[in-house]
Formats: sequence, C-alpha cells, structure tokens
Amino acid sequence: MESVRIRGSNRALITAIINPAAGRGGAAAAWLNIRTHVKNPVETLETHAPGHASELTAQAIKRGADTIVAVGGDGTINEVVNGFFEHDKLISDRAALGIVPHGTGSDLIKMFHLPEKSEDAAALIETGNSRPIDLLKVRYTGLNGTSTSRYSTNIASFGMGAAVASRVNRSSKFFGRKSAYALAMMRTAMTFTGNLVSISTDNAATIETKITSVAVGNGKYQGAGMLACPRAIIDDGLLDVTLIKFLRLPELIGNLPMLYNGRIYEHPKVQFLRVTKLRADSSELVLIEIDGEVAGRLPIEISIVPRAIPVLWAQSPVGSV
Repeated sequence: MESVRIRGSNRALITAIINPAAGRGGAAAAWLNIRTHVKNPVETLETHAPGHASELTAQAIKRGADTIVAVGGDGTINEVVNGFFEHDKLISDRAALGIVPHGTGSDLIKMFHLPEKSEDAAALIETGNSRPIDLLKVRYTGLNGTSTSRYSTNIASFGMGAAVASRVNRSSKFFGRKSAYALAMMRTAMTFTGNLVSISTDNAATIETKITSVAVGNGKYQGAGMLACPRAIIDDGLLDVTLIKFLRLPELIGNLPMLYNGRIYEHPKVQFLRVTKLRADSSELVLIEIDGEVAGRLPIEISIVPRAIPVLWAQSPVGSV
C-alpha cells in the first residue's frame, strides 16, 4: 500500500469547490460543519453552471492550491478532477483531491473509507496522506456532434444505462436518486429494443452484438448503488467491462437483484472483460454517460490512465491492492 505524501497543516493551501445544489442543497451546510474544524485558511468557491467546477479547480491550482476539496456528488467530483488537467497533463503534480460526498448518487465514494465525523474529515483534509488512483480517458462524440474527451473517475457506459441516466437527470429526485433511478429504468425498459454495437478491446477480436448496456468501470458502483462492475479495483491499471446483451423486459425485471448483489456475471447474457482499452461504434444513435451525466453518443474510445491523480484517503480504497 503506497502513499504519495503526508502534508503538514502549515503547508496545505486548501480550496473547496461546492455545488450548492448537490444533495438537494445540503452540500454547503455539510461543508460548513467541516470547515469549522479546519485550522488553516480555506478558499471556498461555489459553482454556478455546468463545467464551472473544472474552471474553478484549474484556477485554484494555478494560484498554488495543493488541496482541492470537491463537495457534492459524482458530477461535481468529475468536473473537479477534469480541472486538474490542462492539455492532458496535470497542472501541478503537488495538488491532491479531497472528497466531501454530498450528492443524491455518490457512487464513486463507495470505493473509499471516508470519515463520517466532521472533525475527522477536517483532519484528513489538513494532514492526510494521498494515494494515486486510476482514471478513465474517454474520447467520444458530443451531443453537438463534435469529437471531444474528458476524464472519468468512476464508470462510463453506453446503451440503456445512458438512456436511463438521461431520464433520471430530467426527473424529480424528491424520494432520492435510488428510487428515481429504479423508476427511470422501468420506464426506459418498457420501450427499449436494444442497440446493435461493434466493440473491440486491446488486440482481441471485434464483438458484434445487440446490447442492453455496457459499463466500463474504474469504480464498482453506478445508478445510486448498482454493482455494475463488481470486480473493479480503482488503482489496478485496468478497465473492468460489463457487457449485458439484450434482455427483454421480463428478463430484465426478473434479474434486477443481480444488479445489486454482485452476482451479475453469473447471468448467461452478461460478459466480463478486463482490458486497458475499449472502442465501440454503432450505426444507431447510442447515448453514453460519464459518471452519471449524459455526455454524448457513440463512437467512443476508453483507455485507462494508471496512477493519474492523488486522492486523500483515511484507509485503503475498498477492493484495492
């Protein structure tokens, strides 16, 4: 178990990036509870639009911040992580990511043991050590039709999973993201007829198949707790791929428990791959999502970036080596 460094509180230059809408508005209050226990000066910035967290992060690192705390859900964390990079290179090799989870999904942080008490979270932010985790580098076609790319901390997927994410992001989450996701999945499944895709990985033969969904994971969890990639390890330098061939509505409903109990690979229509690169295309319109946000459509190319970014941690990430 390797850590990058331990920083004393007299050296940490801390910037917190808060999504005030995360967790139905509770993120700011959660950060305030932690902030009262942080002895060092802290710059606190709020986001106001999609992509703003990336801009604020890049600016803070260029000003000398060596701890960037993402306060919010998976979407906020994703934007903050992307702000660490400029022209595919880290802006600073000293800056580390801290996480204060407070979103309606928060699937990524299930991979870590993070402090629950405000005092412990503050101590980790000030004096904690950091450990590098992998990232996914995702190149894809944006919703506007242009080729683009971004980093993913957790899972990128295409097929029905992305269609469900699109519906969830447009719906009310009054009863929580897990309920919203389950309802969106049922509604989507009622009319979903599968997507015919072409998939190639590393140097293996191309797979031509009709899918329900394909999840490419650095992390394990998706959709507010579904174990989409149950064997994924966040620092092993590999992509875990869960390929679900087309399931008709009765099959999908009957096998829903397997999406939550970690036994998904026991299903005969589910294929597991562990690779370093995946490419996929289709003659159909197939949506993709990155860390819970619909980003574009196929074609897509996903590669692993080993040990890409240091993250503050209290104990070992769950399932790491």
